[in-house]
Amino acid sequence: MESIEAKIGSLAPNFHLLATNGQKVSLSDFRGKSNVIMFFIRETTCPQCRTHVAQLGRMYEQFRETGAEIIVILGEDVEKAREYAEGINLPFPILADPGRNIYNLYELEKYFLLFQRTASLVVDKDGLVRYLKRTTVPNVWLQETRELFGFVDSLN
Repeated sequence: MESIEAKIGSLAPNFHLLATNGQKVSLSDFRGKSNVIMFFIRETTCPQCRTHVAQLGRMYEQFRETGAEIIVILGEDVEKAREYAEGINLPFPILADPGRNIYNLYELEKYFLLFQRTASLVVDKDGLVRYLKRTTVPNVWLQETRELFGFVDSLN
């Protein structure tokens, strides 16, 4: 799968992934219905990512009240993704990307072949990227949840 440059104002690349609830999810499923917050987990061992995903889970209803859904993508198989989701009691499924094809589609290749790049995006109801933050340094996620909430709330 070739990468497609995702940038603010561009159409977000579509994908299809299996979720921990057994459903196949496509980004296009949300088009015309809701804004989407997408977060790519760096690694299951990343404590900052875990904190951010847990906070997204705690604020899930608030995000839904603003018209946003949450998609969290993990570069592991469905079983490992299910264990991760259950370990932090998430109210939404995690999407499994075992080959990290969608990571690559969104230009999140490993930096120097060692450090997994991660990203947070907001895709609006029209499928356009409205917010994008990519990094190899996961400390930025510790403040990200509130920033994302403010951003999606401003889309209304």
